[in-house]
Amino acid sequence: MKKNIKFIIIFFSLLTCQSEFGTASSCQLSYQGEGNATGEPLGPAKIFGDPVTIPEFYLRFINRETKEVVIPSKIGITYDWKWLEYPYPERPWGVWSTAYDRIDCVETSPEILVPKYNVQPRGWYNGKYVKFPFIGKQPSFTGIGIILYDVGCSRTLRIEILKKEVSKLKSNKIITVEINCTGNSTVTIR
Repeated sequence: MKKNIKFIIIFFSLLTCQSEFGTASSCQLSYQGEGNATGEPLGPAKIFGDPVTIPEFYLRFINRETKEVVIPSKIGITYDWKWLEYPYPERPWGVWSTAYDRIDCVETSPEILVPKYNVQPRGWYNGKYVKFPFIGKQPSFTGIGIILYDVGCSRTLRIEILKKEVSKLKSNKIITVEINCTGNSTVTIR
């Protein structure tokens, strides 16, 4: 019964998510983390962590050196989580694996609206190693990744926003990224 309820919650959250990617945003759901590191499909999830709602927010990009506005040709946003993968080669107790849902945004404007998204951390192992007392082995949200394409650098950039920083989005709606092609980019949430 619990598995059916969790499936229904995920299904409706995806419907809600897709309906929010309408005309107001150029973002679309492009991938759901249903595969492992080798890309093999894992089938339906067997265990679920606490859901996390990411409110809508705006993204702005500026070049750290010139302070000019940067408009990427494409942006990928990943909603990341970890889950215990078992069995795993050479790791008798399993290993924390990462998974994510991804949306892609294609917009030619200095400020990009990223719609609200409901993240449901999930995993594909629900056996004895998850059930050890005093060890939190439930899937859990870890943060947001922002992947930038064609921003004037010789490579694609990935910026991480950790879980503790994501909580600031509840009262602040703007993420400004100062792009640094040769080092770490800076993220400010206002």
